[in-house]
Amino acid sequence: MRPFMPFVPVLVLLAGCAGADYSAQEREAAELREALGWGAPREALDPATLPGAAALDPPLEEELQGELTLERVSDLVVRRNPDVVAALERWVAFLERAPQRTALPNPTVRYGYSSMFKMHTAEVMQEVPFPGKLLAEGRVALAEARGMRWELAERANLLREQAASSLAMLFAARRQVELLDENVELLARFIEIAQTKYAAGTATQSDVLRAQVERDGLRAERVGYARDAEIAQSALNVLLDRAPDAPIGPVRTLPEPTPPGPLTTLFAQAFQRRPELEASRARWEAEREMVLRSELEWVPDAVFGGAYVRDFGMDVDEVELTAGISLPIWIGRIRAGIREAEANVRRAEAETRSARNRVLDEVRVAVSRLAAATEQHRIVRDDALPRAEQNVQVTEVAYTAGQVDFLDLIDAQRMRLMQQLELERTRAERSTAEAELRRAVGEPGLPGGGGER
Repeated sequence: MRPFMPFVPVLVLLAGCAGADYSAQEREAAELREALGWGAPREALDPATLPGAAALDPPLEEELQGELTLERVSDLVVRRNPDVVAALERWVAFLERAPQRTALPNPTVRYGYSSMFKMHTAEVMQEVPFPGKLLAEGRVALAEARGMRWELAERANLLREQAASSLAMLFAARRQVELLDENVELLARFIEIAQTKYAAGTATQSDVLRAQVERDGLRAERVGYARDAEIAQSALNVLLDRAPDAPIGPVRTLPEPTPPGPLTTLFAQAFQRRPELEASRARWEAEREMVLRSELEWVPDAVFGGAYVRDFGMDVDEVELTAGISLPIWIGRIRAGIREAEANVRRAEAETRSARNRVLDEVRVAVSRLAAATEQHRIVRDDALPRAEQNVQVTEVAYTAGQVDFLDLIDAQRMRLMQQLELERTRAERSTAEAELRRAVGEPGLPGGGGER
């Protein structure tokens, strides 16, 4: 562990909580780096080289080609995505400002020679700022570092939401392609029925052509859903730091969402756990500490020095000691600095209030989206789709018996397909809305408990 304030034992004692905060953040960052699996150095990046599956461990690559779950993929994205590492190292970089700001300025060493008196002088000068100034600088730096720490947690939660959305889109698009394939096969059977009835003189050629046109339309529609599956797979691979066209295994059926609970409870949870709010509060705290620091500009700083003088003319050695203080006489500059710090506090307070309002809105919108998607999914699953399937069965029997027109059969089949596709869409929308709500209220944080208060 590097010392918090090198060469200043007295200030170490005065620092107290500041030193403990620095050590705790440094320890937490190291543990998180290890939990994310980024403790060992990786291969140097070549901008001309695309990411590929070779960058993954073979067991992990095998896992990604097996059946995937929503929670596992979200966790892998947080562990694999370089944005998390960039945010982590940004936090560490801010944290390392604290020892720099609380250390003494570098001493000055001077040498002089007087030919008149044949004297050599070696002098050392050390500026010693008022201890409170150094401690205030340290508290500002640590508060800024805490803000970066919470921004890391916010970034991780955003990546979890993006991973859940991409996986839900991939699952839905693949299911929709499967449904279209099934319906293309079903229309092939309808075409056979129409051709049989046309040969028997109980149907028109228009029925056969209508079924063929409908089949071709589904084939064209399938191309669009296959494209959506490729787009979702590419997005998920990029989140996993893989090549966009890397293979991804089948996705397990998306889980049923957990009821979110009362809105007031969600608001309270967001206030307590949302990293974005914590980051805003940390920045606000840093600006308040900066006001205290700027007010200390009225306090003089000390300067101490010592010199060794060799007088060759008189053949004597001398030692000189000096001390002095700075004179804070530029009142306008000091007062302007204080006013600037106070303005920054008001700005940070307004930004914190704005972040609070934005978070409340995000929670409210996510709850509404989840409730709407859940209800839509229930209606399609329990009411619309069963009736559409029953309608296809009844209409097919009636058409075979010559009781309805072939157009009625095609319409019934199309209606059922629309409900099947809608069911998968609402299932994906429901999972995406739940992931959005979890991010809005500050869940679930980083691996190992990072991002929790």
